[in-house]
Amino acid sequence: MAQPTVLSFGKGLVYFGDGADPEVFAKICGFNSISLQIEKDTNDVTIPDCDDPDAPAWRATDVLSLAWTAEFEGIMAKEAEATLWAAVNRADATNIRIRLVGFGTGGATPDLQFSGAAHIGATISGERGNKYQISVTATGDGALTRTMVAALP
Repeated sequence: MAQPTVLSFGKGLVYFGDGADPEVFAKICGFNSISLQIEKDTNDVTIPDCDDPDAPAWRATDVLSLAWTAEFEGIMAKEAEATLWAAVNRADATNIRIRLVGFGTGGATPDLQFSGAAHIGATISGERGNKYQISVTATGDGALTRTMVAALP
């Protein structure tokens, strides 16, 4: 059996946009954990058998909507604080990018990127004997796109 192609954690990058025109994206450093969750809101209906109404019926599921959230956790890095603070305090959604370096189709588009607008929340915590930690939650505001993109310069 052939080995699968996998990525190390360091190949996952997170960028937040500044909301300006043209928008500039800044890499957020310090995260030790990155997660992206895509959800479906569904509605179920039972469809009876027309020939045998007493037979067990099959349930059909329709998708009503899609939603996404992302969570990032790690060390509170001074280099990322101003960008995070701006995103948390912005009334409008912040454009974010989650890039997986080397997970694209190769050639001109070697990276895989997820992009979307999200409302950002954060929790900063610390305890004696450790470094300050940050937990960031991005609640999607609209569609999440998945694209193959060119390598970073």
